[in-house]
Amino acid sequence: MSIKDVVICGAGPAGSSLAYFLAREGFDILLLDKAKFPRFKPCAGAFQVSLKNFFPFSLEKVVKEKVFGLFFKKDTSFLEIEMEEPISYIVERKEFDNLLVNKAIENGVEFIDECKVIKIEDGNVFSKGDKFKGKIIVGADGVGSVVRKFCNYGRIKKMIKTISSDIPFAFEKKLLFDFSYTKKGYSWIFPKGDKINIGLGTTIEFSKENERNFYKLLEDYGFPQPKNIYKWTYPIFSNPESLVWKNTILIGDAASLANPLTGGGIYNAVQSAFLASKAISLNLKNGVPLRIYQKMIRRNMYLMFYASKIFNQILEKNPFQIQFLKIIKPILILLTKKLS
Repeated sequence: MSIKDVVICGAGPAGSSLAYFLAREGFDILLLDKAKFPRFKPCAGAFQVSLKNFFPFSLEKVVKEKVFGLFFKKDTSFLEIEMEEPISYIVERKEFDNLLVNKAIENGVEFIDECKVIKIEDGNVFSKGDKFKGKIIVGADGVGSVVRKFCNYGRIKKMIKTISSDIPFAFEKKLLFDFSYTKKGYSWIFPKGDKINIGLGTTIEFSKENERNFYKLLEDYGFPQPKNIYKWTYPIFSNPESLVWKNTILIGDAASLANPLTGGGIYNAVQSAFLASKAISLNLKNGVPLRIYQKMIRRNMYLMFYASKIFNQILEKNPFQIQFLKIIKPILILLTKKLS
């Protein structure tokens, strides 16, 4: 059995981006995923435009919508922000993830789909019918991460539950956030070409009413009943935790790196993959301990996480969210420009 430089479990945006980054540096990479690609993934599909800066290739062919504004609403109060340049891209995850996987393959990554990892033991990755060995093993396998489960990592601390659907409907090129339908969290309407993605997300303790509130949302906005509804649970950042153990590291949702304010995870998944690629390269080339990845995450991502947590706490405790947002509108505009 040949030993790969890196075995990556999970081919979502985190895993496939990491595979691509490392392959371009000449490393021998194996990328595994339990699904048959291309595969459907329930997701609103929004991320800030600046994500494109991580890649030397264009994302344009998979972008369904370029968004130029934000709209915040609670009951009869609202706030609108419009920008001259796009602030967000909307994609179909099936197309976006497949693009990243194909770019990784083009650069020499070995990709095996329909390969369900069942355990990690003694530096080996076991699937139902095979065994793989890597100098470094990466958990990019999301909320149910097998790498997290079988290595010495703690349990995920904070989860959110979402319910969403895609509905054929023409909508403005804005991201709409409505705080009227949840005690903790928000509902959204995002344009996606000739349809919208509409959904609602909240923390687990407030999720019992998600489905009822979702149908109330549809009724109030006058949208038709969807053909398919998707329910999804995933982790968000709560507190700092260990993301490195022996020769393994966690990235993306497996590392609970979704934004604690917005719940957005795509940008953070790719950013964590980019930082992991630097740490892994230093380790394999120069023997630098993998722990440097932990320092990179802290230096580059934690400030935004802490700011998001504080902002989220203010919004949750304030019954006049929209009025508060109006007061800080200049700050929101500056942040929006920076993120785009």
